[in-house]
Amino acid sequence: MAFQSPPLNLDRVSVAFKYLAYVGALHLVIGGLIYAVVGPGPVLLLIEMVLLLSAYLGYRLYEVLVAPLQLLSRGAGALADQDFSVKIRATGSPEMDRLAGVYNRMIEQLRRERIAGRQREEFLDRLVQAAGVGIIILDFDGQIESENPWVTERRQSGADFGAAVVQPALTLGVGEKAVFTTPGNRRLHVERHGFVDRGFQRSFIILQDVTADLMQAEKEAYGKVIRMMAHEVNNSNAAIVSVLKTLLEVAGDDDPELASLTRDHLPPVILRAEHMTAFMRNFARVVRLPAPCRERLDLNLALRSAVEVMQELMRRDGIELHLALAPHPVWVQADRAQLEQVIINALTNARESIGKEGHIRISSAGSPPGFVISDDGPGIEADVAERLFTPFFSTKATGQGVGLTLSREILEGHGADYRLRTEADSWTHFRVVFPD
Repeated sequence: MAFQSPPLNLDRVSVAFKYLAYVGALHLVIGGLIYAVVGPGPVLLLIEMVLLLSAYLGYRLYEVLVAPLQLLSRGAGALADQDFSVKIRATGSPEMDRLAGVYNRMIEQLRRERIAGRQREEFLDRLVQAAGVGIIILDFDGQIESENPWVTERRQSGADFGAAVVQPALTLGVGEKAVFTTPGNRRLHVERHGFVDRGFQRSFIILQDVTADLMQAEKEAYGKVIRMMAHEVNNSNAAIVSVLKTLLEVAGDDDPELASLTRDHLPPVILRAEHMTAFMRNFARVVRLPAPCRERLDLNLALRSAVEVMQELMRRDGIELHLALAPHPVWVQADRAQLEQVIINALTNARESIGKEGHIRISSAGSPPGFVISDDGPGIEADVAERLFTPFFSTKATGQGVGLTLSREILEGHGADYRLRTEADSWTHFRVVFPD
């Protein structure tokens, strides 16, 4: 019985050598003693034949019993070394052949399982790397061991991602879920799950961008309310305004009381009803926002165009506009009208924040393409900044929150990252970055 594979090491071969040397030496000593006692003759010849037969039987005993046991011992060593390529070849001994068969089947099963395990690991590794979600694998101490490119890309985009999302995610318990908002106003659904690795508990974290899903759910919810309100208000206002205008037209000066009524009271009522219609129209714009009609346009030109619209209002309030645009055109794929609406909304918010006498800076960059509108107004509190782009949220007493909601819808439709924060320099910055 012998191995089909690699040579045996010297330490294990020495056992076989000792056994054969011992048997050979024993027979030589016995043969020498018999020769000294019996002397030459037929009896010595017979005894020599018996000794040769005994030596042959000793060798056969080695082959049948000792050598297979050594081979099995070496097979155990191969298992300990996780070398699953070694097999034992049958030599005719029924008992040893059965044992060798069991060993060989076990080795083959282990080899197949190892190959299948490696293939599964490779598949899972590729799946994790290519996944459209973030995956963070933690070690036994709950610290980050590895992460897929989805997470790495966002961590490298700015240290704020780690502080806003990754670090809070590490505090979740196994089975817990949460939604975190990134500095770029992306909302991530985060879950932590556990698994057993070599008998010990470990965990991993999955991060999924659910911004589009949440926005769609929000839009469907408030869209239904707005459409219902708009229908009722507009229909009622249309009838009221029609009646009031008719009354205003037929009222004559022959009745002083009626003339006074129509002159002093009807116009304000009509104006208020028209304001209510315009108010509902503003809300309806958010719901009815069309998909962007993209074209290749220079971001610098869009910024200059919006500045021209707002220039006179800024001048009246004593607000100075400072342009620091990129020296070369900044090309983006965008809807011109929608993009200018976002810029005008941002300039309007900056103007209202300053009030009187202040400064607004407008800058652009080409890599990645984007712009920043900054103002030196009183700033935004941190807790308020987290809710700025919540639909129809406003810090103004009479604000509707339509401007930022509309801007959010437009920027999301363009796949842009955006952020509105008061930063360490005490200026409030509205940052927008478009995809390359």
